[in-house]
Amino acid sequence: MFKVSLLKNRNAHLGQLPEIAVLRLSALGDVVLCASMVLHLVKSKKFKIAWITTSQSRQLLGDIEGVEFIIVPKPKNLKSFMECRRILRSYTFDYLLLAQASFSAHFVSMHVKAKRRFGFDQSRSKDFHGFFINERIEHREEHFVDAYYSFASMLGLKKPAIINWNGLFQSDRNQELWNFEFPRTDRIMAINPSASKTERNWDINSYVTVIDYAHNKGIGVIVTGGSEQNELNLNEQICHRCKESPLNLTGKIKLEAMPYLFKEIDFLLAPDTGSIHIARAVGTPVIGLYAVANHRLTGPYNANEFSINKFDLALKELFSSRQVNFHTRVHNPSAMSLIKEKEVIAKIDLLLDSLPLSESQ
Repeated sequence: MFKVSLLKNRNAHLGQLPEIAVLRLSALGDVVLCASMVLHLVKSKKFKIAWITTSQSRQLLGDIEGVEFIIVPKPKNLKSFMECRRILRSYTFDYLLLAQASFSAHFVSMHVKAKRRFGFDQSRSKDFHGFFINERIEHREEHFVDAYYSFASMLGLKKPAIINWNGLFQSDRNQELWNFEFPRTDRIMAINPSASKTERNWDINSYVTVIDYAHNKGIGVIVTGGSEQNELNLNEQICHRCKESPLNLTGKIKLEAMPYLFKEIDFLLAPDTGSIHIARAVGTPVIGLYAVANHRLTGPYNANEFSINKFDLALKELFSSRQVNFHTRVHNPSAMSLIKEKEVIAKIDLLLDSLPLSESQ
């Protein structure tokens, strides 16, 4: 902290704020989780902040007051690698917060000029992370959000008592939602069934059972997802098998409008996906389905009361290795089948009871 104070005093004498580069390229859920820490940096008014990320992440986040976005391609080949160099060569920073331990982020970081380069502790490092940093956050078993706040702690900022995403998703980008006729029901549930890895997907017929239950209770249902063919196929199968077809918006809503859709619904049901963190950021209750990953690491931050966690059971029944830690994943196609339909239905009922009465009730 002494070195940080010296740097701040030097820059203050020169009439400048210390310059920080936050480097988090993907995935979208992680980008949203990281955004809370970036907003904390902004609110401190102690730094000049740039966020190095991809066009897709920028599309989702929109504008953040006090943050300059530097858009780079993921360095998949020599051409994109050199493009990163061209974009970043005119920038110099006091600090780099390398908040992603991956080859793609590391290759981008090679072009970032910064004296102090903060990264993850050894247990959370991979892809030769240590070669691209010169200081590490402390080792802790904690949620990803808390890990990002550890970067802010390295800069002398205390973690706030209440963590939020105030200042994110503030612009009026919901106009395209007006093109759709939403269910005219007192309550609306959105389901985002497709995770980035199929091992995290719940059974199709289980989703159908839950949707039919929701419809029988008078709950409107919206199915969401991206435009990838596997998502389109999965969600179409789910909708086709339902007794009453839900509103299928898969691939029909632009990424930047998704947070505003989640603001309009009453709750979201999803496996371990970025949609959970988007919904959490806008204050929408979430029923998360977890078995492959530890929900204490990747679940909706400080909002797990309605989620279903079968991770510990999956470790016991489906994981053969004795080397288990906080970050272990159960890479077994049977893991998500540990989540039963009746358990999800019970969570829906519990969540509905917790909601305030709607205007028509």
